[in-house]
Amino acid sequence: MVLLLGLFLPLVTGMIITLEQERIRLEKKLSEFHRGTIKTLAIDTQDAMLSFSPEEVRNIASSLLKDERIVSIEVFSKLFDVYLLRVSKETPDHQFDSASLREEIVKDGEILGYVQVKIDKGWVIPRIKTYLNHIIILFSSMFLSTLLLVIPVIYYKILKPLTRLTKQAEILSKGELGIACEWQGKDELAMLGNTLDDMRSKLNANFNLMKEMAVTDELTGLPNRHGFYADIEKIMHLSKRYKRPLSIAIFDLDHFKIVNDTFGHGVGDDVLKEFARLIRSRIRKADLFARIGGEEFVMVMPETSIEAAKLFLNEVREAISANPFAHGETVTASIGVTEYSGNEQLDQLLEAADIALYKAKNNGRNQVVVELTA
Repeated sequence: MVLLLGLFLPLVTGMIITLEQERIRLEKKLSEFHRGTIKTLAIDTQDAMLSFSPEEVRNIASSLLKDERIVSIEVFSKLFDVYLLRVSKETPDHQFDSASLREEIVKDGEILGYVQVKIDKGWVIPRIKTYLNHIIILFSSMFLSTLLLVIPVIYYKILKPLTRLTKQAEILSKGELGIACEWQGKDELAMLGNTLDDMRSKLNANFNLMKEMAVTDELTGLPNRHGFYADIEKIMHLSKRYKRPLSIAIFDLDHFKIVNDTFGHGVGDDVLKEFARLIRSRIRKADLFARIGGEEFVMVMPETSIEAAKLFLNEVREAISANPFAHGETVTASIGVTEYSGNEQLDQLLEAADIALYKAKNNGRNQVVVELTA
């Protein structure tokens, strides 16, 4: 009896400690997910707030709401004093034990609005129960095996898999979601390992989706402003290191506001998508083309001198004006372009291209203007 108690009590104590650690880990993961979601949503909806695009907000939120942890999402535009989105899974008959986070969206010192996300704190409970079942099975197996099996069997059947589970859990706790851990067999430990790996796979897929959403323009499929800044530094570094030419151009669709006002935002969106498709079909894989504003785009052309860039951009400009668009009217673009000498900062290059764009607009639009940094 004393021997049985000596084996049983440490196992029960270990089970309680492990269960508490799992509860703390799940609550921490839920909290990190909450903060990450509100941060991602704030980034993704910034452009939508500036352009008043409820549809874009709905598209972003619909993907997030598929996650069972999210209870409700609110997106409020202070600029227009209206909710761009306010959706909840709660009903009068089904309420959640929820926690709420709100983050203001600020651009250039101005508060554009806020996003608010509620999550289901009860999401942890069924997972604790499931984990408890696994832990009971696990510790019961350990207890019985200690009585019935010799030490080598205990080592290979329990201690070694537990070590692997621990390493697997440590890998997950570090956020290394791309490392798979396959388990063979149908025993409880293998099931638990496969459950952890399945959780890892789903988290990795969700993380990659959120990461892609953070750097991709929802309407055109082009890199957005964040995607542009993520890539441009590397391109400039390679240009400077190997002393290769690099040109940067800013596009702006002429009179695009008239298109929206006359034909509606739906047609305006179709024009933007067709414009993006047209440009993407004419550039190289090495080129970077991104949407950085409503009708403003930027093109980065490695291995391209300013002379070659101007020639190419004029060809693109003529192709734009000759292309049939959804509203049946001619679309033109003004383009400002500059060249990287290896000494300028990115802000200086964008400022020079913007000055050139401004000159193109003032000179009658539908033209390419070059502006080099001093």
